Amino acid sequence: MSCPQLPFLPSLLPWSAAALLAAAALPALAQQPLERGSAQVHRLSPAQGEFSTAIVNRLSVPPGFRVKLFAFGLGKPRMMEVGPDGTVYVTRRNRGDVLALRDSDGDGRADERRVFATGLQDVNGIALQGGELLLAASTTIWRTPLDRAAPRVLIGGLPDAGQHANRMVRVAPDGTLVVSVGSSCNNCAEGNQVERATLIRYSAAGERIEVIAKGLRNTIGYDWHPRSGSLWGMDHGSDFRGDRIPPEELNRIQAGKHYGWPICWGHRQIDPLAEARPAEVALRPGDAKPNGAPNFTREAFCAKTEPPVLTLPAHSAPLAMRFYTGTQFPAQMRGDAFVALRGSWNRSDPTGYKVVRLRFGPDGQPQGFEDFLTGFLNAEGTVQYGRPVGIAWLPDGSMLVSDDSNGAIYRVSYGG
Repeated sequence: MSCPQLPFLPSLLPWSAAALLAAAALPALAQQPLERGSAQVHRLSPAQGEFSTAIVNRLSVPPGFRVKLFAFGLGKPRMMEVGPDGTVYVTRRNRGDVLALRDSDGDGRADERRVFATGLQDVNGIALQGGELLLAASTTIWRTPLDRAAPRVLIGGLPDAGQHANRMVRVAPDGTLVVSVGSSCNNCAEGNQVERATLIRYSAAGERIEVIAKGLRNTIGYDWHPRSGSLWGMDHGSDFRGDRIPPEELNRIQAGKHYGWPICWGHRQIDPLAEARPAEVALRPGDAKPNGAPNFTREAFCAKTEPPVLTLPAHSAPLAMRFYTGTQFPAQMRGDAFVALRGSWNRSDPTGYKVVRLRFGPDGQPQGFEDFLTGFLNAEGTVQYGRPVGIAWLPDGSMLVSDDSNGAIYRVSYGG
C-alpha cells in the first residue's frame, strides 16, 4: 500500500503537551467495513539535539538486547546492504543516491559518511553480489563495483512506477536475481498482465528467465529460508476496505502460482469491491492474456489461487524482510525472519510501526509473529515517533533498522 508522510507537530512543543494535543484531536471514528478509514496519527518532531535520547530511549527490545543510534541526519534512508568490509550502503529514493557509512572505531556508531553514488532516480532496492551492488529503481536495475561508483544498466524497461514504485532486487541462493514489480493501482485489472504484481527471475547478466508468481499486489520484503531454501514474501493488501481487511499476507512463493490479487485476499476470500473481473485477469504467471471464459466466476477464480500461510493486521505495511543467519542473537532466533512494519495510514486504530520476529520451526515452517523492536507508536495510538523501513545485518551479527521518518538508522545488539 502507499504510505504518505504523516503531518508534523511543531518541534517547540514539549513532548507531553504534543502528545496530549494529538490525542485531543482524535475524532471518534467507528470501524466502517468496506470503506476507507483514516488513522489520525501525528508525528512528533524533536529538535536534532534531542534526537539520540528522545527517540532511542523510547524504543523497546526483548531482554538481553539493546538498541542504540547507529547514524542520524540521513534524510530519508530506505533499504540497506552491508559490504564485506562492514560498509553500510543505504538508498535514498527521494534524492536518487546511495550513502556509504562506516563504523571505523568499532563503537557501534557510524563515524564516516559519504555519498557513494548519485543520479539514480527513485532508487530503492539494494543487494550485494560478487563484489558489486545491485540497485533497483522504478524502471531500472543498475550494477556498480564497490570500489568506485560506476553504475551501468543491468535491467531496463521495467513497468513504470504507477502506485507502487519501490522496486526491490534480491540475489537468490543459486545466483539468479529476483525483482519485485508491484501493481500500478490499488485494485484493478492490469493492462500489463505479464509484469505487474509479480516477482520476476533474471540471470546475473540481466536476462529474464521467468515470471515466478503473480497476484502479488506489492511484495517488497522477501527472502530465502537459510536451511530449506524456500522463498517467503510479505504482500500488501488493498486499501479502502476498512480497518480490518484485507490482511497483509505471508506467502510461500512458488513458481507458477497466483496469490489472489486483485480478485481475492487472505484465505481465498472474495473481494466484493474488486474493480477487476476474473475474465480480465491472467491466472498463470507469464501469460499476457486472461485465461478465463467470460462467465468465469470469482469463486472459481479464487479457488485456483494460493492462500497465505500467515497474516498480519490490515495496513501494517510490511517492508524489508530478512532471515537471521548470524551468531550474535540467541540460537533459537537463527533461521527466523525479521520484518519491518512501516505502519498504517488508513485505519482508525493505527497498527504496525515496529519490527517483528517471524518464528520458524525446525521443519522450516513459519509459526507466528511476535514484537521485537517497538516504541515507534505511543500506547494510545495517537503519536508516532518513527517508521521502520530497511533491515540489514552487520558482520558481528547485530541488526540495523532504517527509519525514513527520522533520517536515522538504529543498531540492535545482543549481550555485551
